[in-house]
Amino acid sequence: MATTERDSWSGNLGFILVTAGSAIGLGNIWKFPYITGQNGGGAFVLVYLCCIFLIGVPLMLCEMALGRHTRQNPYGAFRALELKRSPLGKVIGWFLILSALCLLYGGDYGFAALSLLFGCLFLALGFATAGLFSLIAAMLILSYYAVVGGWILDYVYRSFWEGINFTTPTEAERVFLEYLKNPWRVATGFLIFISITGIMLWGGIRGGIERWSKCLMPVLFLLLVAVLIRAVTLPGAYAGVEFFLKPDFSKLSAGGVLEALGHAFYTLSLGMGITITYGSYLKKEQNIFSASAWIVFLDTMAAIMAGLAIFPAVFAMGFSPSAGPSLIFKILPATFHQMPGNLGWLWGGLFFLMLSIAALTSAAALLESGVTFLVDQFKIRRNIALLSCFIGTVLLGLLSCCSCADWEEIPWVQKGLGVVFGEDRLLGSWFDTLDFATSNWMLPLSGMLITIFVGWIWKTRKAGRELRRGAAKFSDENLLNWLSGFRGEPMYQTTRNHGLTLLTGWGLLVRFLAPVVILLIFLKFIGVNLGF
Repeated sequence: MATTERDSWSGNLGFILVTAGSAIGLGNIWKFPYITGQNGGGAFVLVYLCCIFLIGVPLMLCEMALGRHTRQNPYGAFRALELKRSPLGKVIGWFLILSALCLLYGGDYGFAALSLLFGCLFLALGFATAGLFSLIAAMLILSYYAVVGGWILDYVYRSFWEGINFTTPTEAERVFLEYLKNPWRVATGFLIFISITGIMLWGGIRGGIERWSKCLMPVLFLLLVAVLIRAVTLPGAYAGVEFFLKPDFSKLSAGGVLEALGHAFYTLSLGMGITITYGSYLKKEQNIFSASAWIVFLDTMAAIMAGLAIFPAVFAMGFSPSAGPSLIFKILPATFHQMPGNLGWLWGGLFFLMLSIAALTSAAALLESGVTFLVDQFKIRRNIALLSCFIGTVLLGLLSCCSCADWEEIPWVQKGLGVVFGEDRLLGSWFDTLDFATSNWMLPLSGMLITIFVGWIWKTRKAGRELRRGAAKFSDENLLNWLSGFRGEPMYQTTRNHGLTLLTGWGLLVRFLAPVVILLIFLKFIGVNLGF
């Protein structure tokens, strides 16, 4: 295990704010409201909260323990802990190689090549492949995430300097689609956004990303509160509040439950190597349990507040709450314009400014994962590593800039991918295809490998020792004694640290529940018929 000197966060507050900043992103303020609208409102919110605590928190604790124990990037963390190649890693490797042969026989050459590649990597590197996989996912996500960040910056400009004056969602949709088909304007926003992200990281851990997060996160919540107050005070807003918070389980399907599970996984930035990377800068005495509780609280509050800022306004203006991804860029601009007082430009501008802050803190976390990997593994200077990741992201991101709405600007990419993977697997654009592949394939697989590694390879008892640092009393309390009212009873004093504690409950979830649930999410996302 690496023991070299390493920078660290200034304290709990810094770590909580930067990690919460990575979690509070477009998933909370863009995706959560529209998937809530598509799945019936309050019932979906309730299921989502359960999923956060049953799946999201245990996996977050796994990643934090991996990072702090090894003080390494995701790849280095797995490599440091798996000193001897595990039999399970070899089994996965051979399974992938045999799968490659079956895929090759079926003419599926693209997936056969990927399966063969990762099978060989598992045989050569063991579970370090999982760390490498999460890093690749993070950089791919950043390449198109920063493009969306550019869209948002463009709408900030439209709001404050041009004025949002779309009277109907149809008009807003027309303008948005015209914008997507203008690669030069899209690329300009993208380059501005990714440049600001790079500047945030230039000062290092404390002087860069932590300092920016301490400034931006309070501003984000202040803006969110301002927009929320305006939304809930509109005439007719109560219908939106009721829709969002009142459970109606008749509108929630099994597919909606899996959607909630998947989003709980996505919104905490799990499976991307971010939490492992940030955890590697944690001091040993810091309480991981309390930090994770604060991070989840802030992340969940941001999602709930975003819903309360959006649905009351949408209902008050008479629009549909189930408009899908278009809710932010097509429905809300028209919603803001129709608000009383002729200040739609102001409320729209504040909303998109808030959204840009959320996107920046998440993008900074994704970029930091790649930078830390280069610094740790290749021992190069941080600024050189940052510049390398920046250039790579720009080059890859320009493909998404050229293909937000369709493949028209890059037909050669469409043709090449169609030959390798099959035309039927490509979505409407490079942007959509990359988003689907990372969110629905790569992140669930990465999360499942992390839980298997911590639960069965590193072992939960060893990971638990890391989690107990700075949190022994909190993590060892017998929950059954506490809940039943027998805490402090003399005859039960010897069982205080035995039975169902936070730590043992976490171990059960990581070893048994989380891998199975994440596998179901993955199978559902890739189109396997699960019978419900």
